[in-house]
Amino acid sequence: MAVDYRRIAKWATAISILLLIAFMAILPSAVDKMEPMLDPEQQNVSRLEGGESVSVDLDGSHVYVALRLAEDGQNPAAELRMIAEDGEEFSGDGPTWAHVDRLVNGTTYSPVRVFSPPSSDTYTLHNDGSSTLWLVDDSASELKVLTDPVVLAMFGACCLGVISGIIAMVFAFLMLRHKSKGDGKPVSGLIIDGRVMTTDELYHVHQQQDAVSDVPDPFVETTNSTQIIPPITNDSVSQDAEEESDEDWKGWDKG
Repeated sequence: MAVDYRRIAKWATAISILLLIAFMAILPSAVDKMEPMLDPEQQNVSRLEGGESVSVDLDGSHVYVALRLAEDGQNPAAELRMIAEDGEEFSGDGPTWAHVDRLVNGTTYSPVRVFSPPSSDTYTLHNDGSSTLWLVDDSASELKVLTDPVVLAMFGACCLGVISGIIAMVFAFLMLRHKSKGDGKPVSGLIIDGRVMTTDELYHVHQQQDAVSDVPDPFVETTNSTQIIPPITNDSVSQDAEEESDEDWKGWDKG
């Protein structure tokens, strides 16, 4: 069965457009839902002013991010210390591409340090800088975002819309390629259910449609193959008559 590339491309395009329209409609509500979940003022493990220190209980399976306000477009310095209960300093890691600035209500919070505790324990966080320091549970914030129905609907509509658009482009390309191949190979005969009928099939269909006919069948069916008997013409009749006349003359001459 032949694949209808054109129909699939049309349906995929229509679905992609509808999903992207739904994404744009849900986006404002999803952003309103996400901002409180990502706001360090509302979601934090600890908030320290300059020179303060505090004891915090960290979960070994979570990731924690230390944030400071970004001023004048400059990345703020870390200026902090995390001390384990045994007195050993836990330095953590620098932020990567996965830890981006957070823009909440017009305020930009920049990550300055990332902590992944090896085990659940109590740590003491020291703010050695002069600006405010926030420590947020990044794992808990992501979990809240990804379990909100509105946010899930937004991400789902966006992802499925993009995938449908890619499928539409692929099948449109296949349609054009198939069409270009078909233009170079003209097909003679009839096409039924995507298959080209052979000459013999066309003849038998014609015979079934025109069963009452005085014209003799030029095809003689045999057990092995179909033989074609040449039609009788005037020339062949004249030749047979001449051969019979010659035989009669020869018989009369010999007595």
